[in-house]
Amino acid sequence: MNISPLGSGVGKAQNQATAFPATSQTAQVSTQVLITQIGGKMPSTSLKEVTEAIDSLPPSQKEKAMELVKVLVQRNGLTNLPEKLQMMVTSFSDKETILQNLAKVETYLEKANLPTPVQEKLIDVIRNMQLPQTLNNKTETLHFIKQVLPLLGLNFEQNLNNYIRQDQPLSEAKLEQLKPLLLNYMNQATTPEEKAAIGQLISKLTSFQLLTREEGNLHHVFLPIPVNMENESKEWYVHISSKQKNEELDSEYCRVVLLLDLPIFSSVMVDVLVQKKVIGISFQHSYPALESLVEKSAPLLKENLAKIGYTLSNVKTECKETDHTPGIPLGYLRTILAPPKEGVDIRI
Repeated sequence: MNISPLGSGVGKAQNQATAFPATSQTAQVSTQVLITQIGGKMPSTSLKEVTEAIDSLPPSQKEKAMELVKVLVQRNGLTNLPEKLQMMVTSFSDKETILQNLAKVETYLEKANLPTPVQEKLIDVIRNMQLPQTLNNKTETLHFIKQVLPLLGLNFEQNLNNYIRQDQPLSEAKLEQLKPLLLNYMNQATTPEEKAAIGQLISKLTSFQLLTREEGNLHHVFLPIPVNMENESKEWYVHISSKQKNEELDSEYCRVVLLLDLPIFSSVMVDVLVQKKVIGISFQHSYPALESLVEKSAPLLKENLAKIGYTLSNVKTECKETDHTPGIPLGYLRTILAPPKEGVDIRI
C-alpha cells in the first residue's frame, strides 16, 4: 500500500503560505500577511478592528481566529467583520455540541403552559434530531444524514431569497426547519436566559453557514451533522470542495474532508481527493490500531471502487494526539481553509 501524502509529486501549493510572524509581533501584522497571501483586501479601518478583536481573544482561540479571517476576507460584501469573527470563533470553540444546545432550548420550550404552533413544531424538530442512532452500515448512515441535514435549515436564507426573486410562495416545509423556527421563537422568548440559549444556537448555525462559500471557481460546502450515538452527543463535519457541473458538485473532480467522532476510533479526519476518478485518501487519527486496519482493508476498497469506475491511487495514515480544545479542532479548520494545491486542483 502506498502511504505517500495526498497530492505528492503533483506540484507545489498555490499561494503557499509562509509562517506567520513571531508571536511577539502584533496580530495586525500577522493578519495583513495572511490577507496578502490569499490575495484578499481589507480597508485599514476594518483591519484595525479585526486585529483588535483577535487581540482580545484568549490564546487558545487566536489561532482559530487567524484561520477564520480567510473566510471573512474572501466573502464579498460581508459587513461587521469583527462581530462575525467573534461569533465564529465563539461558536467553533463552544464546549457544547448542537444537540446539547438543543437540549437547553428544549427545557425552556417544555416550561410553556400553552406552546404556540411554532414552539410545537420546534419541539418536534428537536426531538427528531435527538433520536439515538446505531449506524451499523452504509444504508443506515446515509438514511440518517438525509434526514438530519434538511432539519437544520442551513440553506433557509438562500431558499427564501430564491422564492422572493421568483415571486413564489415559501413552502411550509421550509418553515419547519431548525433555523427559521429558532428565529421565530426568539421573538417569542421572554427571559434573558431563554434568549441567550436560542441566540447561542442561532450563532452556531450561522457560523456553519459562513463556511459554505464561493472561492474563485471553487464551491465549498460545509455540513455539520449532529448525531446521538450510544447515548452520547457527537458532532461530525463534512467539507466538500468542487467546481459545479450542471449546477451540481462534480464527483469526478472534488475534495471531501470529514471529521468523525466515532465510539471506538475517537476523532478521525478523512481527506479524500478525487481527480479524473483517481482517488487518494488520508486518515489522521488517534487510534494506533487504525493503520493496520486500513492496510488490511485497502485491497477490498480498491476492488470496490474499481467496480464503480474509480481508481484508488494511494492511502496515507497518520496517528496524532487528539486535539482536546473545545469545538472544531484547529487542525481541521486549517485543512479545509488551506489554499488549493497547484497540479492537484487543475480542473477545479
